[in-house]
Amino acid sequence: MNIYDRDYNDLIQRLNQYQKRMIIVGQMNLIYLFEKKYSKLLYKHFAWLTEHIGNQTIPGIPVKNFDVALYAMDGEMQEKMVPELLITYGGHVVSKRLKKFLRNNPPKEHWHVSPDGEIVDLYGSLTTVIEMDPFEFLEKIAFLLENKTPQYPLLWENFCKALPQPELPYSEMSAIGALIKALPEQCALHLANSSTVRYAQLFTVPATVEVCCNRGTSGIEGSLSTAVGYAAASDKLNFVVIGDLSFFYDMNALWNGNFGANLRILLLNNGGGEIFHTLPGLEMSGTSHKFITSVHKTSAKGWAEDRGFLYQKVEDEVQLEEAMQLFTQPEPMTQPILVEVFTNKNKDARILKDFYHQAAGRESAPRKENK
Repeated sequence: MNIYDRDYNDLIQRLNQYQKRMIIVGQMNLIYLFEKKYSKLLYKHFAWLTEHIGNQTIPGIPVKNFDVALYAMDGEMQEKMVPELLITYGGHVVSKRLKKFLRNNPPKEHWHVSPDGEIVDLYGSLTTVIEMDPFEFLEKIAFLLENKTPQYPLLWENFCKALPQPELPYSEMSAIGALIKALPEQCALHLANSSTVRYAQLFTVPATVEVCCNRGTSGIEGSLSTAVGYAAASDKLNFVVIGDLSFFYDMNALWNGNFGANLRILLLNNGGGEIFHTLPGLEMSGTSHKFITSVHKTSAKGWAEDRGFLYQKVEDEVQLEEAMQLFTQPEPMTQPILVEVFTNKNKDARILKDFYHQAAGRESAPRKENK
């Protein structure tokens, strides 16, 4: 189907036969404000899931803590949550747990809506490609949906609302949470790599904040360069949340002489890519510390100060709170800021796992992933 097609009857007939309908929105670098007449009709008919990198491209309030929700569900609940019809638009989706859930429990139909008709079979169940602008597609079908409201969206919404909000000890995750909670209303938030995207999902980002993310093969390539270039052309404060491996991989981005005092970098340094120890399905061996997590003992202090940054070192909760006050203040500064947060990689992984266990109402003993 494309923009020139006028007959939607067959498509709507197929859509209306399903009561469990889900829409997943991938990465999108824009804001689309649906008119109320469309929002009211569309939102109640689907379970809407997206990550922060999807920005404001949904006609309502989406479910964003689905990673925690999927972990907290037992097998019976997961069966209830499987969609019959999946509709997707947008680009990259970071969540491995969501991909695994839908690959192991494929919907009866998966429609992907793309302006150029590009085929993206992310969940291994693609049946239909709709070649048109996703927002035009949604507005076209809004008035053609049957009047009765399915219970499926409420099932997702209510389950996710009941999950605990994260109250985490000092860690990478608590540092990201402290920043998100203190963000000024109008700013850009750059999430540099996969761990920052996953951790940011634990917290609510204000709707007025623009979320940017340079996702390459695995998120590490040029993420700092992209943020620095964006900030140089922006009149807003630009906050960059970046892990140590991504930062040191792309540290020459700070050799750019065009960035200004609106650039603020939160560098999460736990001495390696310990995110790999928390991902489902990846077993780590002894050699993995060298070749995958890339253990190191490097600091950005010298490089940051040499490049004209106000540098702040953080090693505990008290220092984090003090650093955030200056780091997030909206008043103009005379120089850019880099806050380097040092944490223990093993403790970070344990704190994250403990939070997931808590959300599932279980003890902190290891739990097998649903196959």
